[in-house]
Amino acid sequence: MKNSPLRYAVIGAGGIATYHLRDIGSQPSVEIVGISDPADPATWRVAADYAAVPRFQDAEKMLHATRPDLVSICTPNKFHQPLTLLALRHGAHVACEKPMAMNVAEAEEMEVARAAADRLGGINFSYRNVTAFRFARELIARGELGRLLRVNTVYLQSFLGAPATRYSWRNDVAIAGFGALGDLGVHMIDGVRFVTGLDYRRVVGIAQTLLPEKTDAAGIAHPVTTDTNAAFLAELTGGVVATFETTQVAPGYGNFFRIELSGERGTLAVHSDHNDELWLRIGGLATHHATWKTDIPLQKIPTEFAATGGPTTPGAIVHAIRGRQVDFPTFADGLRAQRVLGAILDSMKTGAWQTLA
Repeated sequence: MKNSPLRYAVIGAGGIATYHLRDIGSQPSVEIVGISDPADPATWRVAADYAAVPRFQDAEKMLHATRPDLVSICTPNKFHQPLTLLALRHGAHVACEKPMAMNVAEAEEMEVARAAADRLGGINFSYRNVTAFRFARELIARGELGRLLRVNTVYLQSFLGAPATRYSWRNDVAIAGFGALGDLGVHMIDGVRFVTGLDYRRVVGIAQTLLPEKTDAAGIAHPVTTDTNAAFLAELTGGVVATFETTQVAPGYGNFFRIELSGERGTLAVHSDHNDELWLRIGGLATHHATWKTDIPLQKIPTEFAATGGPTTPGAIVHAIRGRQVDFPTFADGLRAQRVLGAILDSMKTGAWQTLA
């Protein structure tokens, strides 16, 4: 497998599939052998660059016909677990979209099946590949901030509230499992764990649905059954308190994901829209400014670090399959995030903190 061509297929032809095809399909010696989706191929949202790739409307038929070494699962969340199990039964490694599954039990079954099949499993926690996030992680691991004291994380979008945004499967809890909490919150959960190196000890949260309905392309109104806003608190290892807020209906925001943290020696912040920058204050008191986004000085990430920031996500799994030692988000990471999500949901039912093992 080290030098032989790697056969690659994608299940699910929505917009995210193009990113998997580009990140994985562009790796050396990777042959894209098939794309599968039960919808009419005329409605697929795969980029025109992949028009010549064989198309199937039955995933099992595609797996049998193409015998891929690696499969990306790019479907709605409800189908992550059954299609992952199907791909593993056909002997393929799996790169799955986030969140990993609809619930903890499904995610656990996926990890058990992956281990039994002796295959690799990756989850597309894409922010692990943002250069600023990776550099912040390195600074913290080197102890530049000293012992961590606090974490504040926000992920704000406005897309769901925009009238032009049509109703989709992401608004149906029976298919998506979550709203803002699962779609955006899972990135916050993994992002904080990745950047800080800390894990979750206990959580408590709340969520609400502020947008009652959306219309589809035909103008038919459908109820929104997923959450649109969520907030939660977490106690991390070492007793660090972390706060989280996420929403899909904040006017004026596009895709605003920000992690700010303070240690004994300074404060650091990273932002998803600034891949090669971070905000950093080491020692002393920060000058007050009108906006909290710029209350700590802007620093450029060293160019030598940006040039060696690591392979792309989800493309990193290709390097791992070929035997290279790379850092990529595994099924174990996806399962950990799923357990945190599950504990937050449990806290909403009980009104009490939930402890994680």
